[in-house]
Amino acid sequence: NHLEAPGVVDVNIPLKLAESNRLQVRTASINAAEEKLGIELPGPFHHVVFVVEGCYTDCGWAGYAYVNSWFSIFQGQYYKMAGVQLHEFGHNLNLAHSGGKDGKVYTDHSCLMGNPLYGDDAGAMCFNPAK
Repeated sequence: NHLEAPGVVDVNIPLKLAESNRLQVRTASINAAEEKLGIELPGPFHHVVFVVEGCYTDCGWAGYAYVNSWFSIFQGQYYKMAGVQLHEFGHNLNLAHSGGKDGKVYTDHSCLMGNPLYGDDAGAMCFNPAK
């Protein structure tokens, strides 16, 4: 049994986070999980979420995911924030970023695919259809 908790697999990667970029961390995380589970990801899973303890280089992100993909990654405590989770899972579900009326990405603070607010009580958000 590889589970530390229901649905949780703990892996160690052979990198120093302070000396590695996010692509190196992503690749090492996937490789370590595949080795521990004995499968090629995503395997039987629709979504696989990685949480790294923090970020030490190239840190302008709370999490990131790829559009129409199975992979999401969060750094530090951001995995606990519903707005960040939903934003990244939105990418996995084929949603791109939403911009504000100025046409710039991340300036729509009312939409989860814009720039989600980090707290549950920081402001109102809603589903915004295609613009």
